[in-house]
Order: sequence, then C-alpha cells, then structure tokens
Amino acid sequence: MSSVSAPTASPVARAPMPISATGRCKPARGFTLIELLVALVILGVLATSVVLVLPDPAVDARRSSLRAWQQQAETAALQASAEARPWAWEIGSLGARLLTRTTDGWRPATPPALLPLAPGLAVTALEIDGQPRPLGSRIVFAGPPPLFAIQIGGAQEAWQLAGQPSGLITLEPLR
Repeated sequence: MSSVSAPTASPVARAPMPISATGRCKPARGFTLIELLVALVILGVLATSVVLVLPDPAVDARRSSLRAWQQQAETAALQASAEARPWAWEIGSLGARLLTRTTDGWRPATPPALLPLAPGLAVTALEIDGQPRPLGSRIVFAGPPPLFAIQIGGAQEAWQLAGQPSGLITLEPLR
C-alpha cells in the first residue's frame, strides 16, 4: 500500500504575490486622504496668518495723511524762523494750507494750495492758545511758537496734532 501524503507548506514558503495583467502589482504610491487634509489645514492656517499681518491700506492712507499735516505745520514753523516773517497754517473743513504774509494780506504759500485729510478723517476740535476756534482759523508762526491742538478723528481712531512751547509739533493717538 502506498501512501500519498498531502503537500505541506515549507516554513520558508512565501505568500503568493498578486499578479496583474501587466506583471506584478506595485505598492501604492502617493498621499493618503488624511495626509492631504492635514496639508490643506496647515496651508489654511499659514494663509490666515499672512493676511492678518498685511497692513490695511485705508489705515496707512489715514496715517500718511496725518503725517503730511504734521509736516506741513513743521514747514510753516521752519519757514517763519528762516525767513523772519510770519507764516500761517489755515485749518479748514476741507483741509489745511500754508499761507505767507504779503503787503496784500495772506496768500497761499506753495502748491498744493490745500492739503486734504484722508477719507474717513475730519477735524473734530481746534484750539489755539488755549481757546477753542472755528474751522478756517489760522495758526500764525512768528516769534514764539504758537500753542495749538487739533483733534482729528475717524470711525475707529482719534489723533491730536499739537504745537508745544518748545516748538515741537507732535502727533499722538487719543484712543
């Protein structure tokens, strides 16, 4: 009697590799869905932080306008001192302008004739030598430095442009 035994798996035998029509299957390549989602979340957080850091152009325009007003006042003070004749800085509802004293009265000094404030800003108060003054008043630079305070406000911010006894003209936020 002969005995036929069933084939036994050898301990070294390997599991068969799946075979495709073109040959052996290759391992999957690329990223998993979770990896792609994590990458998108990271990119979203980075984009948000970059947007928050970028300056607001409207805020920059308002600050630039305020600095231009400060420079115009400083110009009046410097020119009055250098030329030994009065210069005035007229503050109106539409803007500010430099004036020089002539024999015919006050005349605009240099172009631009009127320096407007940026949109969203307006003069809220004008004080010259401790007295409230209406818009259209002139701050005259001749001899001792004039003491003045101009409050300029917008929807979210307020500033004060002030002439100090030392002659320094400061621009400071109020809120």
